[in-house]
Amino acid sequence: MSSTLSPTFQWSEFFWEAEVNLPEWAGFQERNGPYGALSSSEPSDGTIKIVFAPEGRDEGPITTEEMELINWFLSNQSDVIGSIVGTLFLNYSSIRDNFIEECGEEMAEYFPPVNLADDIKSVVGVVSVNIHQVAKNGIPFIGVEMGCNWEEEHGLGFLLYGNKIVEVGGADTAILLWLARQHANET
Repeated sequence: MSSTLSPTFQWSEFFWEAEVNLPEWAGFQERNGPYGALSSSEPSDGTIKIVFAPEGRDEGPITTEEMELINWFLSNQSDVIGSIVGTLFLNYSSIRDNFIEECGEEMAEYFPPVNLADDIKSVVGVVSVNIHQVAKNGIPFIGVEMGCNWEEEHGLGFLLYGNKIVEVGGADTAILLWLARQHANET
């Protein structure tokens, strides 16, 4: 996807957001319900919510430098998806085993078989892509908030430096400004 796409961001009382269709994000679960709940039995068509500065920024217009961070994501989104899907695929059976061990055998129903990396899209869905106002060397910190079958309350979150995953946790991992700043100081 080229960076010629120019999403229209609106201030939503707490952060800037835009809904945009990015076909490369198609096939994930549709997770537009409250708190990232499943909202359709059909897979997503790739329409995602991009949030700029999910914490700690005022309603002033997005600057040229900030738009460059958004455009970095748009130009490199395939690599961001690849990192997330690859990481989930490689860790899926251990996530499954840990949840079953911790919560009981009934959790197995939330973990359908996943044979190929792309199959991981059938068990998780994108709630939002959060582009933090934190960057290093022109590369943004990006948080991807997801909903998943096995953790409805806390969801799943990834924090990336560009396309490199630096933190995995609950959905808040994708949103927390202090976490992005901490990794910016370490990277």
